[in-house]
Amino acid sequence: MPTMIIHDRRLHGKTPTRYNYVMQINQNTTLRHIVGTVAHYGRIRRLDELHILCHGFEATWNLSRQMCMPQAHGGFGLQLGKDNLSLFNVSQLRAWKNLIGTIVVFACAPADTAPGNQGTYGDGKRFMGEMALWSAAHVIAARDTQYYNDASGRTTIDFGGWEGPVYDFSDATPNGQVVSDPSRYHVFG
Repeated sequence: MPTMIIHDRRLHGKTPTRYNYVMQINQNTTLRHIVGTVAHYGRIRRLDELHILCHGFEATWNLSRQMCMPQAHGGFGLQLGKDNLSLFNVSQLRAWKNLIGTIVVFACAPADTAPGNQGTYGDGKRFMGEMALWSAAHVIAARDTQYYNDASGRTTIDFGGWEGPVYDFSDATPNGQVVSDPSRYHVFG
C-alpha cells in the first residue's frame, strides 16, 4: 500500500513519517514542483493514499452579495507552497490523473461553501470536486475548521478525530457525499 504525505511546514508540528514517501514543503516550493514530485512517485507505483497537511484559507466574504459575513468560512483554497492551491490552479492536478487512489486533505474547512459563495472562487465543495475530477482520485475533505494536537512544533502532528462532516468527492460524486465513518482517514503517525 504505497502512501505519501505532503506537509507544508507553515502548519507547525513534526511531520509524520510512517509513509513510503515524505515531502516537506514551504512558502518557496512551487506548485509545479509539488505536482511533479507526486506524479513522479505515482508513476513509479500508484499511490493508494496521498495525505496533504496544510492550512486552509477561511474568510468572512459573501461573494455573491459582495459583503462581509459575521463568521469566517472556508473553501478559499489551501496554503500549499508558494502558489497555494485553489480553483484558479487546481487544473494542474491533471498530472496526477490515475496515479492516486485517495487524496486526504487535512486542512481547515477546504470543503466549506458558505451561503452566497456557491459558484464563486470561495466554493469549497466545487474546489474539492474539481480536485477529484482533475486527479481522478477520491478526495476526502472536511467542511469545518480542524484542530490538531500541538501547534508548538514539538510533537508529531495528529489531527485525531474529524470536526464536522467529512465528504468524499470523486468522478461519480463531484458534489461530495458525506462519509459515514471518517475515522479510517487519519494521519499515519
